[in-house]
Amino acid sequence: MGASSGALHAVTGPDHVLSLGPMVLGSPRSPWRIGARWGIGHAVGTLLLALPVSWVAERVQLPLLATVGEHIAGLVLLLSAAWSFHQVRVQARQPQRAAPDQSKNALLIGLLHGLTGAASLMLVVPFLLAGSRATSIAFLVAFSLGSTLAMAWLTSALARLGSRLNAGLILESRKVLCAASGALGAFWLLPI
Repeated sequence: MGASSGALHAVTGPDHVLSLGPMVLGSPRSPWRIGARWGIGHAVGTLLLALPVSWVAERVQLPLLATVGEHIAGLVLLLSAAWSFHQVRVQARQPQRAAPDQSKNALLIGLLHGLTGAASLMLVVPFLLAGSRATSIAFLVAFSLGSTLAMAWLTSALARLGSRLNAGLILESRKVLCAASGALGAFWLLPI
């Protein structure tokens, strides 16, 4: 159950797809590695957030934590959109230049997404509170593994799709993904 929850969370999170899409479209390097590194970063971030909260969950106002986390995630999404857009512009001006290895960036972005992932935390809190400490930790580990494997699969699928597009369409698609990522980040920053 933890692995399937993690996989579903990874592939349905619009911020996940939007932050990784520009990295893997047209990437000649192993896109699964980018997704796996993002997933590992996300898993570490989720564990760093979820484990302490599991011990103080009865004293923490989870809706407040979710709101704060969503605002921070919006900021992270804006920053990753700006970085990705910068990378797109550099490659557009110098197409002969080799694409940078995005796997290190993906690890950092995944870590930040996991640390700010109050939404994913809301998915796992009921399981953290329902069972023993060992069951809770097993669920979190399975959640992390499921999200990592699903993101590696998703980035591979996005890259495969991108390999069928011409260079101009890949460039425009990356720009659209960056703009959508920035728009979603801005929306999440709005007080609601």
